[in-house]
Amino acid sequence: MVAQKMLEGNVLWSYDHELTNDKSSNWIKKIAGLFSFLKPVHNHEGDILLASNGLFITGDEQLELPLSHIEEVYMGFDDLFPASSAKNFGAFWQPIRIRSTVSRSESQTVYLVINHTGIFSDNQTWFNTLISLLR
Repeated sequence: MVAQKMLEGNVLWSYDHELTNDKSSNWIKKIAGLFSFLKPVHNHEGDILLASNGLFITGDEQLELPLSHIEEVYMGFDDLFPASSAKNFGAFWQPIRIRSTVSRSESQTVYLVINHTGIFSDNQTWFNTLISLLR
């Protein structure tokens, strides 16, 4: 079966371990993001494609997340990506967190902000579409 393209756009993203490592040194960047048009907290940028078989990111780093490997999809803030790091404290968008398996004993978690315009993002549309594909 050929994979069907569902959505595509640009993405700002980070692994959870990158946000953990940057937590203490990134506070100035987080505060500056509240009052300016800086991009949200992220470590990588690129293009993202949601197909019927997975999520595919190209850019400064490549990432493939097959749908069959996705364990959890969550949209909202948490300890690693708090609302205080987003302009207007997240009133207009929230990050998407995806946890997936890499191997039997290893998983990875990524945080995504898709099609960010400075105030808004398309995360709600992507979240809803991804959830419907996983059901």
